[in-house]
Amino acid sequence: MFYLQMVRSYKRKSTRGVFGDNTLQLVLSALKEGMSLKKAAATYSIPRSTLRRHRDSKVRCPGTVRFGAFEPVLNADFERQLASQIQLMERALFGLTTVDVRHLAFELATQMKLPHKFNKDSKMAGADWLKGFMSRQPHLSLRVPQPTSLSRAVGFNRPKVEAFYEVYKSALEKQKFGPNSIWNMDESGIITNVQKPVKIIATKGQRQIGKMTSGERGTTVTVMCAMSAAGSYIPPMLIFPRKRLAEGLMRGAPTGAIGAVSDSGWTDSTLFVKWLKHFATVTKCSTADPQLVIMDGHNSHKSLCAIDFARENGITLITLPPHCTHKLQPLDRSFFKSLKSNYNRAADNWMTSNPGKRITLYDMAGIFCKAYDRAASVEKAKNGFETTGLWPYDDQKFTDDDFCAADVTDEPLPTSSAATAGIGQMNVKQNCNAFTIYFYP
Repeated sequence: MFYLQMVRSYKRKSTRGVFGDNTLQLVLSALKEGMSLKKAAATYSIPRSTLRRHRDSKVRCPGTVRFGAFEPVLNADFERQLASQIQLMERALFGLTTVDVRHLAFELATQMKLPHKFNKDSKMAGADWLKGFMSRQPHLSLRVPQPTSLSRAVGFNRPKVEAFYEVYKSALEKQKFGPNSIWNMDESGIITNVQKPVKIIATKGQRQIGKMTSGERGTTVTVMCAMSAAGSYIPPMLIFPRKRLAEGLMRGAPTGAIGAVSDSGWTDSTLFVKWLKHFATVTKCSTADPQLVIMDGHNSHKSLCAIDFARENGITLITLPPHCTHKLQPLDRSFFKSLKSNYNRAADNWMTSNPGKRITLYDMAGIFCKAYDRAASVEKAKNGFETTGLWPYDDQKFTDDDFCAADVTDEPLPTSSAATAGIGQMNVKQNCNAFTIYFYP
């Protein structure tokens, strides 16, 4: 069956072809069984000339109502797969916005090597195409999510945390993950300017005391860090706000660290895939030696390439509930604060040792290395996983006092279910809007 791409504001001005494909195919079947052309036209109110053309195969697609010279956009198999992926992400509580769907359509069409006219600059399908796609998928609609029993919840609350622990426990039991195979990954920003200068001795009574810094406003570099429940660390990835990774930017960086660039200095889906490849190289993970990565639900973690790479290399991805990373993410609990404090001190020492100079992007890797080496201790990694109850596993780690700020209802959450299709198998808690988990066989 072929589909047409129409202008979003177009309104039909005639009743031509209102009988539709199903009726037309039914009439053609009746003609094959011996019904006369005249009787069929009168019975089904279809012009005799139309029936004759379709019966004699003098149209491009017999049995299909088509007008004008429109070319097919994409085939029905593509749209079925896209709809399946959308529903799969919905069941995984990774609901896609209209922009996400348009990006996913571009990625899927490219992956399936289908010819298309989607915008190659923005790498997304058009709004007109999306409207036509939705009209052909009556089982899909644009909805405002209403999480069961969490509609009034803001931030950290017991239903979200209990749902997360339930799925996390099932992942541990399914793959028999140990502390060496459980990782937490997150991004953070470091800046050329010292954000919190160390205290100095000064004249008593002075209202304002100054100290030399690198500049009024700093430049941010993103660092992607990961640590395991056993106390190991993946060498970090540094993302610089540049067009090209120039020589010297990684001078003095931590051993094994890799560099990357982006226009803004922040991560994106392509750089996340690059980090996944770096992770796979360091851990030597495979389907025979799987690894589990816990991370937040940033948009850059949603791409089809990342999901495919993780599946092929035995990486299970779990995202934390939204607004809960400050409690549930080991890196936030035990590592990043120490890293930022050590970086500020290292940057301050650099300014003292280099009077009259500013910290540039070419100095940051060396300064960051000193801070990272001080912060990346076995004890901090183990403490981070222990305080969050991720390892050793403890779903009772948080008490009522931890949830006192959340206003939630007493309605029970629905039971979890398994959804299998397309990307892989996912065991999720429906309607809690908390997390997603991928099991890759």
